[in-house]
Amino acid sequence: MLDLDAMMLRPPRLAWTFVVSIVLLSPACVVSLSARNEPLTNGGVTGELVDCSQVTPLGIGSISTGPAQTKLVGRYDTSDPAVAKFDWSGNVMSARFQGTTEVSVGLSCCKDADGNDVDADIIFEAKVDDLDPFEFTVSATTQPPSYTIATNLAADQPHEITIMRNTEPQKGITQFTGFNFGSGVQLPPTIRPRRIEIIGDSITCGYGNMGNNASCPYDEVVDPTRPDVRVPVTENEYLAYGSIAARTLSADAVILCYSGKGVVLNLNDKAGTEPTTTMPQYYERTICNDPTSQWDFGGPDDPEPQVVVINLGTNDFSRDNNLDGVPDGIDLDAFQAGYLTFVRTIRQHRPNAHIFLAVSPMLTDQYPLANARTNQRNVLGNIVNELNAENDTKVYRIEFVEQGTRYGLGCDYHPNLTVHGIMADQLVGAIRSKTCWQ
Repeated sequence: MLDLDAMMLRPPRLAWTFVVSIVLLSPACVVSLSARNEPLTNGGVTGELVDCSQVTPLGIGSISTGPAQTKLVGRYDTSDPAVAKFDWSGNVMSARFQGTTEVSVGLSCCKDADGNDVDADIIFEAKVDDLDPFEFTVSATTQPPSYTIATNLAADQPHEITIMRNTEPQKGITQFTGFNFGSGVQLPPTIRPRRIEIIGDSITCGYGNMGNNASCPYDEVVDPTRPDVRVPVTENEYLAYGSIAARTLSADAVILCYSGKGVVLNLNDKAGTEPTTTMPQYYERTICNDPTSQWDFGGPDDPEPQVVVINLGTNDFSRDNNLDGVPDGIDLDAFQAGYLTFVRTIRQHRPNAHIFLAVSPMLTDQYPLANARTNQRNVLGNIVNELNAENDTKVYRIEFVEQGTRYGLGCDYHPNLTVHGIMADQLVGAIRSKTCWQ
């Protein structure tokens, strides 16, 4: 008898390294499903509920009274005023305009940190007004690098366009050169005082969330004339839990995520050796894959978020240095110390924020290690208790739903759209319980 809830989760790895196992079930075998992964209301968030009758929450936003300009949300290198460079998924460019029937965007790719060309395709999400969002692909082969997003718009009323990068930093740096409104005019942007910062791994990036099953590919060759270019067609940041939660709360979201990365050790790091770059190190950067590009915390492009969410640890527990499909184990004391140090660093940068530490949806007490979920829950609880005892009472633990198999699976055993929706609901409830945002 096979219990798929106990064995289904594989380490969250990038598409070019993952291994897919095929499990054959005899007709007489009944898959055992468990009710243990019923989602906790508000993620079971720790700490006291806020008395919202005593709190005046931040508003949901308004039209700026300042100049007409494009709004950038996320981390950008704007040292060249004509070009905004970035590589984090979840980065957003938005603008309001009027007096034209169509709008296009100038986007080009792809460069590495040294300015060398990278043959890659990057997927973006576009949305205009209340129309359905849609994906489009930015390719290094497209010349000129301009993409028409909408036509046949009403020229006598204002419109808003939003573009989000769906693809992770590994595919290279993109360059944003602005929107083209034709004969129309740009208007002042929408300003949202609410801001959420989300730090995570592949789960936060929406890895495989568009897939139909655990064995579907994360990326594919979509152009037979470029067989070496694989496009991450099943990854969608716009439909990942953090982005959904931010839209529900009328908040801007700064998303910092990278597949395979951990707090202390990454998925394929060898214990006892110098780890490759971990998320606490990436957190300090403007351009993810440029170590010389340091983010200006507290600067004019970095308004302090009221909420920070950390969803890390899956790769620390799933670490598999030799790619044999068997996790190598975890030093819980080192993990707790490293995680605590990271939270303290975030608190220095975000002195007033509510900080939520998340138990991963991909960890169970059967896989990748015995008691993995319980151990992460306890570690995060220990950190919360220690900081609360130091009078930092705005640090909490939230427990994302244990995905199991009852909701279906995304590619490479990652959360699918259903699970991301559940996680978003849990996060929204947890944030509301502390901020009174509606």
